[in-house]
Amino acid sequence: MRLGTLLVVLVVGAASSVLTASGAAWAATNWVVHLATGSKGEAHALTLPSAPGSPAASCAAPTTAKTITVTWSAVTHATGYTIYDSTTSATGSYSQIGTSTTSPWTSSTLTSGTNYWFEVVANIGSNWSSVKSSATGESTINSSSPYCVQP
Repeated sequence: MRLGTLLVVLVVGAASSVLTASGAAWAATNWVVHLATGSKGEAHALTLPSAPGSPAASCAAPTTAKTITVTWSAVTHATGYTIYDSTTSATGSYSQIGTSTTSPWTSSTLTSGTNYWFEVVANIGSNWSSVKSSATGESTINSSSPYCVQP
């Protein structure tokens, strides 16, 4: 029994020294899964999830609300989604503004006179995230009815 425990400690110690010797930056972007010769177990590697399919933004009903509802195609095995917005352009700088476990997601009250674009990222567990989706079309919040306009 002690021999098996000692073997596990040695294997973990050897894997740790490989990551340390290769540098923290290398370990953060490259995961290599190995099984020692003669060990019993399985090693699995997964590809990153695909981006959520073409999100769309629409004015939420009723038109008295200054909110936008964002919808997207589900990603297989996704445990949640992170929603980002930009107020500069479709290719501008994006900031995280919300999370959801399903589609659709509705914003909180938005600022009048501002244009918004949205992107969505799929998350699988706490360690895997897709690339951002393509940007939605432009949505503009007005100060008068209708409160949300999409050109």
